[in-house]
Amino acid sequence: MSQIGTTQELQAAPRRLHGFAHASPEHEAADDGQALGLWRLPAGLLVVEAPAIADASGAVLLFDGNPLQPPQGTIMLGTGASLRRLIAIRPPDGAPLARISFEAQAHVHASASLAEAHPVETFARLLAGDTMGEQARFLRFLVETCGPIFRIARHPGFATFLLRLAHAIVVRQGPACPPAHPLTRPGTPALSMWHVPGASGAGLWQLLSAAGTQRIAPPVGGVLMLESRHAALRASFLLPPPGPDGAARPPLRLAASAPRLPGLLEAGAATAPAERAVARALFRRIAAQPGDVLATRLLRDRRLLSRPAALRRLDDPARPIGGALELAVSDGGGGVFIAGWLRDPLGMVSGGLALRDLMTGQTLPVPAHALHRVARADLAAEFGKAAHGDAGPRPGFLAHLPQAEAMTGGPVAQWGLDLRLASGETIQLIAPPGLLPPGRARALVLRAVHPQGLSAPILDECLTPAVARLQRATLDCLGAPEIIRIGRPPVRAPVAIIIPLYRNLRFLPFQVAAFASDAGLRAGAEIIFVLDSPEQRDAVEHLLRGLHAIHAMPMSLVVMATNAGYASASNAGAAAAGGAAKYLLLLNSDVIPAAPGWVGAMLAPMRRDGRILAVGPKLLFEDGSVQHAGLFFARHGPQGDWLNGHYGKGMPRRHPDVLRARSVPGVTGAALLVRRDAFAQVGGFCTDYVIGDYEDSDLCLRLRALGGDIRYAPAAELYHFERQSIMGHAGYAQTLACAHNRRLHHRRWDATITALMVGFGTGRNAAYAARPAVAA
Repeated sequence: MSQIGTTQELQAAPRRLHGFAHASPEHEAADDGQALGLWRLPAGLLVVEAPAIADASGAVLLFDGNPLQPPQGTIMLGTGASLRRLIAIRPPDGAPLARISFEAQAHVHASASLAEAHPVETFARLLAGDTMGEQARFLRFLVETCGPIFRIARHPGFATFLLRLAHAIVVRQGPACPPAHPLTRPGTPALSMWHVPGASGAGLWQLLSAAGTQRIAPPVGGVLMLESRHAALRASFLLPPPGPDGAARPPLRLAASAPRLPGLLEAGAATAPAERAVARALFRRIAAQPGDVLATRLLRDRRLLSRPAALRRLDDPARPIGGALELAVSDGGGGVFIAGWLRDPLGMVSGGLALRDLMTGQTLPVPAHALHRVARADLAAEFGKAAHGDAGPRPGFLAHLPQAEAMTGGPVAQWGLDLRLASGETIQLIAPPGLLPPGRARALVLRAVHPQGLSAPILDECLTPAVARLQRATLDCLGAPEIIRIGRPPVRAPVAIIIPLYRNLRFLPFQVAAFASDAGLRAGAEIIFVLDSPEQRDAVEHLLRGLHAIHAMPMSLVVMATNAGYASASNAGAAAAGGAAKYLLLLNSDVIPAAPGWVGAMLAPMRRDGRILAVGPKLLFEDGSVQHAGLFFARHGPQGDWLNGHYGKGMPRRHPDVLRARSVPGVTGAALLVRRDAFAQVGGFCTDYVIGDYEDSDLCLRLRALGGDIRYAPAAELYHFERQSIMGHAGYAQTLACAHNRRLHHRRWDATITALMVGFGTGRNAAYAARPAVAA
């Protein structure tokens, strides 16, 4: 591509056609008009320099006497006597045009032969006498008008022409037009960041590159985001929007090189000015383009890898105000859960609370209705004798803000909490980092309040929504399990016995020994252990291989990728069962058969009646008393939540009421036989429950929704050393997981259970339903 003209040409070339008073000798006047100026540009574009007549109403361009058809673009340049009209057109390829005329008020004012059009190499003469601002206006006209209407924005020749025109303008401007410098190192991912000197971000920005022109998001705080690598941008220009007065601004050159800047691992603290400037720019880009995945990932990386700010809490009893933001964690689904305390005996915090993203500075008011206040015994002791007053009856607070991350461009690594005083001043508390693995965040949320401070509103509006999202996020991270086969399982086994394992292995040798002494089980059942504590993989495999060597009992070991809870482990075991297994027997690792033949006793009612979808056995405490003879539901507590209870709990093993086979509302997952097709039809165990609780009754209710029945089979007896595994789980025993699961189960099944228990609460089962409920 030839040069469009040097800077000297732009500055020194004589004015051409001042108001068309002086025509070039090579142009002859047509009729009583003057000569048109014609300039050929790349991509077939033709620029026509027409006179700026006083009355241009109805003005048209004629091609051989015929009006030019759209599209065309027009711009007026100059002032006073130098005012002229430039019209951009694109004649059809191969059109037999001989003469172009400019007509207004039925009078031809100027014309020229198409053969007289000037080549692009001399285009500088057209703009030579214009100011830099007028030249910038014409450049913007070519980019924003001609590129789109003629569909040539990506034409290589047109792009090169624009770059050279921009270069000529920048050279003419000199030091008054400094380049934009990159803020990220060459070689970083496709989204690069540039410092734009003295440029307002408002308006439409364009990028001029060898690939063509494209609209770009404006800079924020002097930082611009571009979607190309540095190598592809070194010969590119930015075209800023007009200034506040409407005047065109010159293009900005992207610097060809820049000093090596710190990478992510060398970045400063999240509150450092440079880090905040980049983070704010990324946030504004995400706000303008919510689907920008790359910008979202870059902002998340910067938040995670910038050094966290120091924690800040106010715990001096001598001050009249105190507080701490002890927990502010992402809920894995777009929200944030916060917990902390506020001591304000003199009512200084009258302007409310607001969360602040320490990197971008974005604030998020904490609505009063979302804030739940709770008692804190530890603070009552700490501030009981404070000079300005104690902490009050409920200084603790909890809140779940489900849409927080929509306001911050993604998960926030560290939050601050602004306490807004009546004076307008702000005191800021700073929480520990809050982007955590979802399982750890879930456990922290479930420890955020003492059980005595729980209430239905706290569960329904705060804890349960946050935990539900974190539970889903935990399972979304779950990888594929590993399956280890030990021995050769029975080829046509109709039953697959699935036993989740977690930490506690002390019953495992006794359980396998009982299985091995049962001839019917050896021949007709496949044994699948599912290890939900994968850190024990080698030890468990070694133990099972040793037991296989002793008992010649084939087994499979499914190793979960991470601890995911009873439901996920059981579902993984079901998926690993052989194709011949028509029945799945879900069994706890702390359940030991009392005698052989128990599997056949559970299968018998199912084989007799196809309507029976699940069967549960009689479970015994180690002293021989009954632990479970079927599961029922009973309301409990001031909220009237449904709890799971066990028929016959505490009765003698041979009591007549527990010797009778019957239909029951449900059976415990400690030992539950289910038809495999029905299990698959309802989607297996629901994984919404944390660690393990209530998913067995949830499964039974979904099986009943299919129209099937659930039976208690007293002829099958097993010992259940109740809750030995789950009580060793820190994520369950030391948290409010049980309360969360119970509330989730109640809200999901309240109406169904109410209708179901009407039938089971009368007649022969009345004595059982009237017994006190015991949590499953």
